[in-house]
Amino acid sequence: MSPMPGGGRSAAAVDALPDGLVFVDGNGTVVGANARALALFEAGGDTGIVGRGLLDLLPDFDWRDVPGPVGRMRGRRTDGGVFAADVVAVRLEDGGEHGLMLVVRDLTGVLDAETALADARRQTEAVLRAVGEGVVGTDAEGRIVLVNPAAAQLMGYRASALGGRELHALVLHTGGDGEPVPFEESPLADTLRTGRRHRVQGQVLWARDGDRLVVDVTIAPVCAGERVVGAVVTFVDRGPDRRLAHRHAAEVAAQARTPWGRTAPPGAAVRGVGRAAPAAGGGRGRCPAWTSGGVAYGAGGGGGR
Repeated sequence: MSPMPGGGRSAAAVDALPDGLVFVDGNGTVVGANARALALFEAGGDTGIVGRGLLDLLPDFDWRDVPGPVGRMRGRRTDGGVFAADVVAVRLEDGGEHGLMLVVRDLTGVLDAETALADARRQTEAVLRAVGEGVVGTDAEGRIVLVNPAAAQLMGYRASALGGRELHALVLHTGGDGEPVPFEESPLADTLRTGRRHRVQGQVLWARDGDRLVVDVTIAPVCAGERVVGAVVTFVDRGPDRRLAHRHAAEVAAQARTPWGRTAPPGAAVRGVGRAAPAAGGGRGRCPAWTSGGVAYGAGGGGGR
C-alpha cells in the first residue's frame, strides 16, 4: 500500500481534513498518515509514526471491532503523552493487499466541555434538591424537563414520572372556582409566547390525589438569544403559613380573654399572658403585638417571621 492514497490534489485534500487519517497495512504497521494525524501523534523532535505498530499509537485498539466505529480510546504520542481519541476503522484493499484506514478525532476539548457540563449539572441538581420551594423547568411547549423533589412532593408524583408531562394539564388545569383554565389563557403560555415574567399569588394547584393546594407561583422565561426555549416555574406552598397564622390568631384571641371569659381591660396583665407592647417603630395605625414567651404576634404577622 502507498503511504497516502492518490497524490497531488487528493493528497492535499486529505491533508486538509480536520480529523487524523492513519493508514495501516495487513501486518498492523503504520504506512501513512495525513497532516492532522502527524500533528496528533508526533511530538516535536521525535521520530515519526510511519513504520510503528498500530498498538504503539492506539494501545486499546481491538481488531475485532473492524470495520465500523471503534469508539473512544487512548491515543499515545511518540513521546509517551496520552490524549483521548474517538476512532472509526475502515477496511481497505489495494491490489490484493489488505489494510485499514483509521479516522482519529482528538476528544480533549470535547471531554473537557463534557466534564464541565457534568460538574455544572451536579451543582444545579444539588441546589435544586436543597431548595424548599418547588421548581419545575419546561420546554417551549410547556412539557416538564426538570423537577426538584419539593415540586414532585407538592404535585404528588415521583420526580422520575414527570418528565415529558404537560405541566398545565397536570396540575394547573382548573381554577379555584372549578372552571377549566385553557392552556392558551394561562400565565405559563403567555411567558412561553412573549417572554414576560408572571407572579401569581393564591394559584390553585391540583395534586395527583385530588388535593387542592394554594400556592404562590413565579414563572420566568428561559431564553436562547431572542428566542424563548422554556420556562422555570417556582411554587411556594402557602398552606403551612396560613395554618400557622390561623393558629396564632386563635391563640391571641384566647389570651385576650380572662379565665372567666371576660375580655381583659386594655393594658391589663393576665396570668400566663404577656402585656400589650407597642409594635416596633410605633407607627400610627399599627396594631400592638402581644408578646408571650419571647415571640411577638402582630396582626397579620404570619407567625413572627
